[in-house]
Amino acid sequence: MKKILFLGLIAVLFSFILTSCEKDSPVDTSNDTINPVSQFVYDGMSTYYLWANEVVNKKPTVADTDPEAYFYRILNSTDTQHGWSWITDDVDALMADFSGESLSFGYVLSFYLIGNDPYAYIKYVYPNTPAAKAGLQRLDFIGKLNDVKLSTVQQNGYTYISDRDYDLLFGNSAVKFTTYKLSGTTLVQDKEVTITPDKTPKDPVIYSNIYTIGEKRIGYLFYADFVDDFDYRLYEVFDAFKTAEITDLVLDLRYNHGGAVTSAIYLSSMIAPRAAVENKSPFIVMNYNDLLNRSFDKWYNEAAEADKYKYDRKDYLGTYTSSNKNPLDVNLDLKQVYIIATDDSYSAAELTIFCLKPYMKNVIHIGNKTGGKYTASWTVHAYNTFLDENGYDRAIPVYDEKELNEEEKLALKNWAMQPIVAIFGNANNENFSATDGLIPNHEISEGPYYEWKPIGDLKDKLLGQAIYLITEDESYKPATAATRSISAKTIKVKNDADIAAPLRLNDVKLTPEDFNRLRDLQK
Repeated sequence: MKKILFLGLIAVLFSFILTSCEKDSPVDTSNDTINPVSQFVYDGMSTYYLWANEVVNKKPTVADTDPEAYFYRILNSTDTQHGWSWITDDVDALMADFSGESLSFGYVLSFYLIGNDPYAYIKYVYPNTPAAKAGLQRLDFIGKLNDVKLSTVQQNGYTYISDRDYDLLFGNSAVKFTTYKLSGTTLVQDKEVTITPDKTPKDPVIYSNIYTIGEKRIGYLFYADFVDDFDYRLYEVFDAFKTAEITDLVLDLRYNHGGAVTSAIYLSSMIAPRAAVENKSPFIVMNYNDLLNRSFDKWYNEAAEADKYKYDRKDYLGTYTSSNKNPLDVNLDLKQVYIIATDDSYSAAELTIFCLKPYMKNVIHIGNKTGGKYTASWTVHAYNTFLDENGYDRAIPVYDEKELNEEEKLALKNWAMQPIVAIFGNANNENFSATDGLIPNHEISEGPYYEWKPIGDLKDKLLGQAIYLITEDESYKPATAATRSISAKTIKVKNDADIAAPLRLNDVKLTPEDFNRLRDLQK
């Protein structure tokens, strides 16, 4: 079964199941006062959710009029703690975000309280986006929005950026930004610029370069998200690496929160040993709930050869969509890879590191222990598969659309769930849930914000460590920076949906008929 995992929270397909004697709606109408969306949540979660056995006895009641509240109430405690699964009443925005085409300014931020004043600090900017065109760049501080200083609120003992500032920074309206640069220990106003957000696709290939140092030709790629619409950009970069005959590769995933599993497979197929890719060796094993595991394995064994992929719990190196070029053509066939990953690296980023290890003796992890998203998700919709331009399903339907009446479709059409449905493992079916993250081979921090460098700068501590390990040149080895008298405190964001993003499986070939078969097996 081809799946695209959004290497962070696993999406659960919610379905309505009808046991009615009448041949009409598949939605259970035995009590027509139950909210139909809450019923959809139950039907999907009690079948596809990784912890479905905990949901079976939590059917919605007439009191569950708020589907969102009901959804979060029935989640497993580990899921709730990590914020993996979620539900939305704007499925179109969800699909746009997964494609890298959501309305935005095009930057990624962190937040600091410096002295008594809060600032947004730009970690990186996507190329050709409104922020990039306006001249905003990494290491810029945003101190004012529409001529008003940023502010914070206190909640449960934590400091958060205010709702007003959050809405402006991530909203859909033009904003006047006042930016600052760090000069010594002082923030100095730099410029004022008004920017309007748009839907410019966000290219996750932020930066690539080839460094020639002595006899070494080192390819470097800073990759921000696993977005399958931009797999062609990965091919372009690796084509340049192969043409230059690089001797070593540094893959920078320091802020990568994951995304599509197909993109992780495509990227890894350019890195893994050529023989493993040619043989289409197993790369990932998905472990679902007991019902799904048993059913998928049974259906796989019973299916015709051409249909086995629908129920295969494994994904393989060397597989790619019809819109992409063969990754073997740019496979580097190196014996080692240096991967920068931190506590801000999740999901598909972690999968790439972990699942390459059975095939490469030296997958050298530089940075910190990673964020610990070892789960995968599906997008579950009541009836729409959201077919993409390649003919792949981006969502799993619970009901047959033809069996829903117009009132039901109207109530359900904007809702979708992204539940955790699996734990991913490597080719040996091992996972890293016990360590809740990947432990680096060389532990080193990016340091406080005043030590940060532009992406690709050889004085960057993380990149410098990789260059030092490759070249053994002490001049690249990160030095301990002098302490500065700058008081800074990290500020939290109340609604960071991106951090909650799971590994996304986006081509799971399950149908409403399969859903009904599963529900029959539950009885």
